[in-house]
Amino acid sequence: MSITEEGAALPGYEGETDPRDAVQRPRALEIGPLTLADLAAVMALEAVSFPSPWSLATYHSELTRNRRSRYLKVSPVPGTNPPALPALIAQGGFMRFGAEMHIVTIAVQPDWRGRSIGEWLLLALLALGREEGARTATLEVRVSNQVALRLYRKLSFAEVGYRRRYYPDREDARILELADLHTQHVWSPLRERFERLSSLMRRA
Repeated sequence: MSITEEGAALPGYEGETDPRDAVQRPRALEIGPLTLADLAAVMALEAVSFPSPWSLATYHSELTRNRRSRYLKVSPVPGTNPPALPALIAQGGFMRFGAEMHIVTIAVQPDWRGRSIGEWLLLALLALGREEGARTATLEVRVSNQVALRLYRKLSFAEVGYRRRYYPDREDARILELADLHTQHVWSPLRERFERLSSLMRRA
C-alpha cells in the first residue's frame, strides 16, 4: 500500500479567503468516517486518481476486517450540496502499528485539488492517529510527486528512506516520517493549521 499520486495532498492555500471557492460549491464541507455506502464513489475517485487503483474488495476488507485501519472522507454537509457536485470530495486512511501510523492513501476529486482539501484531510488523519496513540507518522510518495512533497515538508515530514521501483509502474518512492507527533512542540502548529482550515471549510 502506498500514498496516492495525483490527488494525494495539496499545497497550502495562499490567501485564506475561502479554499472551497469554485463556480459551484457546497456551502460547507465536513470530515467523517468512510463507510461501505461510500464505496461506489470511492471506486470512481480511485479511477481518476491512481495508475493502479485499489480494488473494491480491498476497500471492503479494509473497512470490515482490518482493525488497524481508519478511513475518513470529505463530503458536503447534508443539505448544502448542489446536484452538480460529488457527494464524496476526498478520502484517505492510515494503518496503525503500535505507536506508528502509516498513511496509506489520500485522494481528492480532480476539480477540487489545489484548495487545501488534501491538507485538511491529512491533518484530520494525523489528529485521529494521535488520539489513538500514534507518536510517529510515515508514508511513501512518488519521487515525481512534487506537489505532495512540498506539502509534507511544509507539515514537517522528513525524508528517512528510499524504495526503488516501489510502485507497480516501477517508479521509486521516498519514505517520509513525522516524528514526535505526540509532543506539543510538533503538534501545536499542525493543530492550529487544522483548526484554521476546519473553520474555513465548515463555513456556511
